Amino acid sequence: MTTYDLLVIGAGPGGTPAAMAAAQFGKTVLLVDKRDEPGGECLFEGCIPSKILENAASRYAMLKAASEFHVTLQSGPQIHWEAVLKEKEQILAQRAAAAKARLQQLPTLTFRQGTARFVDAHTVEIDGERFGFSHAIVATGASAHLPPLAGGGVRRAWTNADVFQSATLPEAIAFVGAGAISCELAQMFAKLGVRCHVLERGPRILRRLDEDAALAVQRRMQSQGIDVLLNVAFDAIEGDSGDFAVSYEQSGEKHTLHVPQVLVATGRAANVEGLGLETIGVAFDRHGIETDETLCTSVPHIYAVGDCAKGPKFAHWASYQAGIAVHNIFAPVNKRRVEFDKLSWVLFSDPQIASAGLDEAAAAARGMRVSTERYDYRGDARAQIDHETDGFVKFVIDEDGGVIVGVQVVSADASSLAGEAALIVANKMNPMQVLGAIHPHPTLSEAFGAAARNRFMKTMMQRSRR
Repeated sequence: MTTYDLLVIGAGPGGTPAAMAAAQFGKTVLLVDKRDEPGGECLFEGCIPSKILENAASRYAMLKAASEFHVTLQSGPQIHWEAVLKEKEQILAQRAAAAKARLQQLPTLTFRQGTARFVDAHTVEIDGERFGFSHAIVATGASAHLPPLAGGGVRRAWTNADVFQSATLPEAIAFVGAGAISCELAQMFAKLGVRCHVLERGPRILRRLDEDAALAVQRRMQSQGIDVLLNVAFDAIEGDSGDFAVSYEQSGEKHTLHVPQVLVATGRAANVEGLGLETIGVAFDRHGIETDETLCTSVPHIYAVGDCAKGPKFAHWASYQAGIAVHNIFAPVNKRRVEFDKLSWVLFSDPQIASAGLDEAAAAARGMRVSTERYDYRGDARAQIDHETDGFVKFVIDEDGGVIVGVQVVSADASSLAGEAALIVANKMNPMQVLGAIHPHPTLSEAFGAAARNRFMKTMMQRSRR
């Protein structure tokens, strides 16, 4: 039986960099995945395909709005959906092949396609063959969690894994749930002329996000003709592709929505079943594997990273965790801990939302005494030029330390501003330090300096009154 220094289960954005990092330091590594190529759900059904399609839809919408910028198109723009899908497959294949080639350049790393299951604390079985290991990292990701609704239609509806395979655009889609996946996809399909209905149990969309940011997207969705139905109590989903019936209750009245397609996006469940974790004593539930701040599980030599572990579910967070896990396994004297408060992310909605650190609600829940400083884009030169004045930059400031503990950005191009927001939070900067940077004009990044200047002036005025 071959034995490895490190076993990594899952070749997505958490497992692949972990395996490569260990191999680069000369450790023998076995990387196993159910697919025959690395990349994980992020590459094949998540981040990358969704952004390819969103990019095409946004450019199509931009051309349709060309007259707003005094540009006349002799014939209206057309979207060739089949060509978009073909390009998507080409990009995915190219990225998967490149990742596989990088793995093959590492002589101590073995990549194997197969289904892995722990036999004991130091042995794994892959499709009937056993291998030994000294340490292991579980990075198996997560999948769509289907809600326990009545009717057989819920299991025949799309999830994020299915939506990118459709060769044609449906006339209408009902989105069950109003989280990040639903909102991104609903706006994308709406730009392509698909009638979209978003049904949400709560009083607003994106309930876990900063309320100001979420409401900005909600207003834009409604202005785009998306039917946003809130405070919905679901009864059942019946039917099949081409003829679904979604039954629900709203404001005491029962309704049935008939649509050719339904997409269910009501949460994610960790891919932990069938791994044999219970056999070796690793603690887990549907929400993920239990880890401490060093990413160690309840079994000291086994770690977990990415979406299969409890905590944030982002590809870049998984890659960040990968480095920490490998360090802690092979350099345990000075163990590193994950720093949740430095996490940044982007929602590719319209307008986009970028966030770094804590929002107001999260900071208040920590018991912090916080205040906010906000700069609105409605008076911004660049935003006016772009006809995109819906948005803002907001600092969340810890009043006791004067440090910016969170930044939220809402704009058409918030993704390009996320890096500065992340640096501000990661370096625990205060508004005066942000004000020390000279931002070029006219750009959306000027908002950071303007918000800092506003806070500086308020502070000076308060001092002058004392």
